Amino acid sequence: MRILFQLAFPGYLRMYGSTVRLLGERGHTVLLSYDDPEKRRDPAVSAIEAADGVEVVPPLPAASRDHEERIAQLRAAADYLRYLDRRFATAPYLRRRQDKYLQGGLRALTRLPYGTPGAGSAMRLALALERRVPGDPSVERALAALEPHAVVVTPLLGRSNRNRRQTDTVKSAQALGIPVGFGVASWDHLTTKGVVKARPDLTFVWNEIQRRDAVELHRLPAASVVITGAQLFDRWFDTMPSTTGAAFRAGLGLSEGPYVLYVGSSPNIAPPEREIAFVRRWVEALRSDTDLRAVGVVVRPHPYSVEAWAAVDLGPDTAVSPRTPPELPMTDADEALYFDSIHHAAGVVGINTSAMVESFVLRKPVLTIRAEDFRESQEGTLHFGELRSAAGGALQTAASLDEHVAQLRSTIADPARFAAGIDEFLRVFVRPLGLDRAATPILADAIEALASAKPS
Repeated sequence: MRILFQLAFPGYLRMYGSTVRLLGERGHTVLLSYDDPEKRRDPAVSAIEAADGVEVVPPLPAASRDHEERIAQLRAAADYLRYLDRRFATAPYLRRRQDKYLQGGLRALTRLPYGTPGAGSAMRLALALERRVPGDPSVERALAALEPHAVVVTPLLGRSNRNRRQTDTVKSAQALGIPVGFGVASWDHLTTKGVVKARPDLTFVWNEIQRRDAVELHRLPAASVVITGAQLFDRWFDTMPSTTGAAFRAGLGLSEGPYVLYVGSSPNIAPPEREIAFVRRWVEALRSDTDLRAVGVVVRPHPYSVEAWAAVDLGPDTAVSPRTPPELPMTDADEALYFDSIHHAAGVVGINTSAMVESFVLRKPVLTIRAEDFRESQEGTLHFGELRSAAGGALQTAASLDEHVAQLRSTIADPARFAAGIDEFLRVFVRPLGLDRAATPILADAIEALASAKPS
């Protein structure tokens, strides 16, 4: 079968590269189309593109219908109205990110309070009107020429007009009788981006939590939402470290003994200037504790914040790694550095990042601090609340640095006591169909079933 993946940009191969490879190995032709084909020369991207059965095709055209600007504003209004729901009142930054996409009279929406009566009805009306907008003929022609048996779009949700273009792919594919699947690429996409406008035939989610979000927040039919597990973490279950702990510490200039890893959050969650100041206070708190002052510290910045951290010095027995931005998807060397930094750590600390999930996959104790600096983007976000709920006591949460230091001291003394809780989290969040069942084959099976549904 011919299966078209429409990805926002090549970096999404980090999430779907394993699925693309497997479908190619099964004898299918996998077509890759990037909305924004930047950085296609990254080694990891090139390796996936060169895999058996994989072909790169040109970007699908942007829609160019009459009244296109009005359509764009209708979509922007629907996305904005969802954030007037009281459930998002604790994270106003999510709403503020939508402001710049509103034009003309729609700017009045920015003055409305959370819970405005009728806001939900207005969103549903905007969606109903948007769904009456037909697909674009140029998109239909481009899809028809590729002759796919199925289309998989990701991330589908987005704030900008460019990021909303996959809505037109869903409409155009369905007009041609081509089944469409929507891949939920990350743990936060259903709660931090736009609202689904054109309903796909199937939606692929990680777990029951995301399934509920798809149904309740995006009004997708429950029967169309398929739980597959989180395929992007599969490789973490099987990878082995590339260095010993001693060699890894020596390579970073750390002394012997345990170290704690701080994993940085994206700039949207933790702007670098605030995160760097916070980490300095965190390191000072550790150095002020009798039992922790000799513990090493490794900071791994988020890939989008690496440049801001490049010249930061946190004092003796600390390291910032990497200091040059890794490729996305990461090369084997970058992936090994990331894996080793978690594998050899005595514990992992983060604010709100998927690196905390990867640390759980490696059965590491994970700690977080409810920092006022990041209140909106941490405690205020739905996806962080979902992580905390799924993790239970396995995610140690402190209200202050003093409480955190006490938790970290106890963790280093007895890390094994979190093992059962971590396994339970993985069963709920990462591999709900079984810890011994990789998610990639399950997702590939679901995509094959979708493609088989194409009318003859």
